[in-house]
Amino acid sequence: MPYKDPEVRKTYYERNKEKIKVRAKAYREKNKEKIAARSKAWSEKNKEKKKAQSRASYVRNKEKVKARYKARYIAKREEILAQQKAYNDKNREKKRAYDKVRSKIYYKANKEKLAATRRAWRQANKDKVAAFAAERRALKFRATIRLTELDKFIIDEMYNLAQLRTEQTGFEWHVDHIVPLTKGGLHKPTNLQVVPGTWNLSKHNNNCDVYNRIVQNGY
Repeated sequence: MPYKDPEVRKTYYERNKEKIKVRAKAYREKNKEKIAARSKAWSEKNKEKKKAQSRASYVRNKEKVKARYKARYIAKREEILAQQKAYNDKNREKKRAYDKVRSKIYYKANKEKLAATRRAWRQANKDKVAAFAAERRALKFRATIRLTELDKFIIDEMYNLAQLRTEQTGFEWHVDHIVPLTKGGLHKPTNLQVVPGTWNLSKHNNNCDVYNRIVQNGY
């Protein structure tokens, strides 16, 4: 029969493309529930085939799929973020447990990479590492006070200066507590000084000397 001939069908479709699309759209609108039920029944009966088709379709149209999802996200970004926030607020404990599991899995899979990243960061930020370590020691000895933003800035600058002098002179410089934390000294700008590491280590914890660069080194 003529309608079974692929070429005849193709020719008919090309001539009546718009009419066929309109008819198909009208049919889908009229039979939504029927089509959904039929599709669900087929999917249940052919789960593996459905998965294979989905994977094949994704591989064929990967870039299109990514572009479509990106466009959808951009168009509905605020709505999506609000939904995510609402879900996270409603399932806080569940989300925390999920993130913890994900973190463990990621850490195990990227242990060496993370360790290398940490080493590189510590190497590039020795001043920050030293400042953090000093703050931890101060907390341990309860030698902290409420610092102003200016105080914090000055302390950070002192650790930056110690790092800079180390790079410029070729030997270690430290930020030293004039009155040691173990003897009641506080972690604050007026109790800190930038000194050579050898001098700082040699005095141990036995005195509260103020390092005088001019007297010690003549410059």
